[in-house]
Amino acid sequence: MLKANFWSILIIFSFFIFSCSGDEELNDATENLSDTLIEDINLPNQLGLDNGEVKMFTMPTPLQIATALRVMKVDYNENLLLENGNIMASSDIDLSLALGMYLTDLGYATIYNNTQKSLSYAKDIQFIMEELPIALYVNDGFRQRFNDNLDNQDSLCKIILDGYNEANQYISETENEALGLLILTGAYIEGLHIASSSNVSNIWLEEHNNIFIQQKLFLDNFLVLLDGYTSNPKIAIVVDKLGKLKIAFNEINIYFNDETDSYELKDQITPAIRSKINTMITELRNEIVVNIH
Repeated sequence: MLKANFWSILIIFSFFIFSCSGDEELNDATENLSDTLIEDINLPNQLGLDNGEVKMFTMPTPLQIATALRVMKVDYNENLLLENGNIMASSDIDLSLALGMYLTDLGYATIYNNTQKSLSYAKDIQFIMEELPIALYVNDGFRQRFNDNLDNQDSLCKIILDGYNEANQYISETENEALGLLILTGAYIEGLHIASSSNVSNIWLEEHNNIFIQQKLFLDNFLVLLDGYTSNPKIAIVVDKLGKLKIAFNEINIYFNDETDSYELKDQITPAIRSKINTMITELRNEIVVNIH
């Protein structure tokens, strides 16, 4: 029986409605939204939550895929990663997606002990944070902290997760949940790209099945959370592509086993399904990359 056991490095997002006197009014919709303007929404209301109700969404971190592949003894492949430098983006939407993607690549290079590549990504991430500007929320500078701890992988991994969390703290404090979700989306897209493109053993590993089960569940969460922001054309394109990816993921049949308290596969994941998912996520990734270089 094939099942997915969630790693402890995953994070859970909770959305609360604190008001006891009714929902706040939403901002009036702008008829002709530019590709950089994100309409404010009441996210708990969008999710259909009642006052005081809590809903949790499990999401990946930048270290999830790299950690899994390293445990599986999958070879490091630098060709799967983003280029360093020359980052240019026309909007915070592009930068937020890029931040999640670069944090994932940083996690990959760090887990595989590629120090020089890690330093290059830390520099890129510092640049993106300053452009957003998230660097104001990251004490002493992300790049400097990373450079000061090169001899300790555990510390480097903590710095990556701290940067990820601090980025989302900035988003929370500025009440712009959309950009926080886009950072997570970028990390998801890059992680799935790496996972589906990596050269695993010809023997289908249970751990690799677990990755695809998890990514299927994560995708469902992203589609629910991003749906309220599709009035922005840039976000709508991403959501549309993710929706098409969901169709491919629907070929992976899973169910929740109450006895093992985990999701399990009904049928084996075929190479054809994996190839289809890889093609679709890589196309979406490449479209994003065009907008940030």
